Order: sequence, then structure tokens, then C-alpha cells
Amino acid sequence: MLKKFAVIGTASLLALSPLAAQAGLTLSSSYALAAGLGASSSNFNPQGMGFDASANELLFVQQSTNSIVRTDLSGNIVGNRTIGAIQYSGSGTTNTANHVVSVAADADYYYFSDYTANSNGKDIYRIGKTTGAASVISAETAAFGGDPIDVRGGMLYRTNSSSTYGFSNLHQIRTSSIAAPDTTLATLTLGGAGIADFAVDTLHSSIWVLDYLASASIRRFDISTGALLDTYALGVDGLTAGLTYANNKLYYYDWNQGNGSVLKTYATGLADAPSAVPEPSSLLLLGAAMGALFFVRRRKQA
Repeated sequence: MLKKFAVIGTASLLALSPLAAQAGLTLSSSYALAAGLGASSSNFNPQGMGFDASANELLFVQQSTNSIVRTDLSGNIVGNRTIGAIQYSGSGTTNTANHVVSVAADADYYYFSDYTANSNGKDIYRIGKTTGAASVISAETAAFGGDPIDVRGGMLYRTNSSSTYGFSNLHQIRTSSIAAPDTTLATLTLGGAGIADFAVDTLHSSIWVLDYLASASIRRFDISTGALLDTYALGVDGLTAGLTYANNKLYYYDWNQGNGSVLKTYATGLADAPSAVPEPSSLLLLGAAMGALFFVRRRKQA
């Protein structure tokens, strides 16, 4: 409608029309990772990956390493944060974090999920970026494989808890505030083969999901409704891999034990600034243009 009457509006009117919503994942880069990102395996091998927006760094966790590895956006290792001991539920007993499966960050903390001690241990922890011990932030416990997490804009996103040593039964994303992690504000149920890892994209109101399959797709869901928006049958390994989102790109961690781990980056094909709500100045332009359109129509009818 706006395009039809562009002669009486200005180019500003065209700029108000919705920007393209269809993503088109395009492989941008592929980087060989250091052997330290191919650590020895555990009883099953989801690899956690996250993004620290305040440092513009990627984060990696691998089972049995008890550490968070920091890299630049090309996968070059720039540091390591040892997790150390974590407390089991109730008893005060501690042990090393042997089964970390996911990692995220905000300006002050790293967050991670771990299933050490199964139902005798808590699931979600945080640790200061440079000093301090890891501490429990959620009362939740799970018997087996933990849950992938992400932290964006003061919100904690996590899947339902795994009931097996695998992620094929993960089909939900639960949202809570970091300030109150156990108060669930929303739950989305997503179709598919299970969630190997996921990443929240607040810029495009989306959740990107890596299927838990040996030949996996990456899918994009609406963050408010859980509606499936896009599916990309990339045939990547979803059983031992990680996924995160940063700067309008997806970062995929293709883990291989020993040597051969690879970091791949995909351009999303989405506009950098989607048109959510027009700015007040744009609304004034739109009102003026619609008024002009009404005037033209009245004159034609006279």
C-alpha cells in the first residue's frame, strides 16, 4: 500500500515497511581450533558454547575439563577460567565440576550448567570472571544430562532438564530473570529432534536451535510464540557440537576429540535493524503522508 502511493509520500515511507524476515544462513568462515578444544570425552558429549557480549569473546566448555575456555571470534584461545569445586545439594559436600554441558555470560559472571552427582547435585551455577568460587543459583536438580542455557539482557534461558544421557528429550525453552532463576516467566515448547544447543537472538526476537542429530539442521523459532520460522538442513553434527549467536552471526563448534575441532561462522541473512516499532519521528512522517493521501482521495471524489 505504501509503495503504491510513494509519489505522495517520501522515501521515508518506504523505509517504514517491514524489513525482510527470512534468514538465509551462509557459511562465512571456518577456523581450525587448538587441540585444547578437543579435550577427551566423557559419558556423552554435548559441547557447550556461549558468547560474552561485554568482552566480545566466545566461551567453550567441555566435559571433564573443569574450565571455561575464552577465545576471540576466530577461535583463538585468549584465556581460561578454572571452575574448581561445586557444592552438592544439601550436604555441603563439594567436588570438581566434571560434567559441565553449557556456558553463558553477562558483564560480571560466567554461568554454567552441570550434572555432576546427578540428582545429588544442583544444575545451574555462576562464577566470577576473575576471582571467587562457583555458587549455586538454582534449586533445580536433574538425574542425568543437565540442560543447555543462555543468558541475554538479564534473562536466563534454559531447556527442560534431560532425563537421559542425551538431549533427544529436550523440547522446551524456559525463561526466567537472572535475579530469580527459579521463577519461570515463560515456557516455549519446540518441535523437533531435541535441542543439542541453542542461542537467543534478541535483535530478531528469535531462538536458534541446533538439532540433537548426527546429521542436524539449524532451526529458528519465534521467541514469543515458539513458532518455527526457518529450517536449514545443513547436515552438521549435532551430537557433539555447540552453538551461539553474536553480532548477527551464528557460531558453530564442531568438536572432535584430540585434533580436528572446527569453528564455523554463518551469516544469518537477517537485517541488522528489524522494524519493530517506528521511531516517533517516523510516526509523524507516516501521519503526514497518510493525511496527504486522504486529501488526494477527497479531491478525486469532489
